[in-house]
Amino acid sequence: MNGSLEQLDQPDPDSIKMFVGQIPRSWTETELKELFEPFGAVHQINILRDRTQNPPQSKGCCFVTFYTRKAALEAQNALHNIKTLSGMHHPVQMKPADSEKTSAVEDRKLFIGMIAKKYGENEIRMMFSSFGQTEECRILRGPDGQSRGCAFVTFTTRAQAQNAIKTMHHAQTMEGCSSPLVVKFADTQRDKEQRRLQQQLVQQIQQLNSASTWGNIAGLGTLTPQYLALLQQATTPTNQGSYNNMQRLGGECSLSLL
Repeated sequence: MNGSLEQLDQPDPDSIKMFVGQIPRSWTETELKELFEPFGAVHQINILRDRTQNPPQSKGCCFVTFYTRKAALEAQNALHNIKTLSGMHHPVQMKPADSEKTSAVEDRKLFIGMIAKKYGENEIRMMFSSFGQTEECRILRGPDGQSRGCAFVTFTTRAQAQNAIKTMHHAQTMEGCSSPLVVKFADTQRDKEQRRLQQQLVQQIQQLNSASTWGNIAGLGTLTPQYLALLQQATTPTNQGSYNNMQRLGGECSLSLL
């Protein structure tokens, strides 16, 4: 079947195609099926091969599609960064294939801050396991590989993510942390762009704040009309509260910009 295992019936509409890395290059679809089937019936396995070789050789990774979404997520939870296969030096890497990623992930993805740095992905998954199945858990790490004390966790539904926020945000202060646990929706790309704009505006406002009148501000002509409109609006008395908020934002370090 041209490098795949298929059956006549089709997987569930919400099934997930998973990418799997760190598998032995000598493995065939048969060994892979034996690895995956304990988690649920397998619809299809495609090994990625180097076509420049004759015969084509495995690249040590594959795509697998289970018949159910539940089976795929259970396999990911059991294998990803946990199980190291025979002859391999690193654990299995298993995540939704790029073709499965949609903007809807933003509705289910959480940023977790103020985590004890000794915690790994498994411990964080356990922390949030009572709220539902997690599709992904990724700790942010520095160049030395050490945890930066924050992570991203993606649930299968928005309701699960909301319940996690409601229950876990500021619920405890973890070992080695100066503030309570932070649990919130991860910033979208639009959020990040707005945050950068706010930081730029704060710098401009600080310059304007020391000027007596708009007409005496040196270099004002270099600002775009859009900036001028925002700056004027931000510094009017009715918007002083927003201006103060922007000043505070400008002084904060936001880990979720990473």
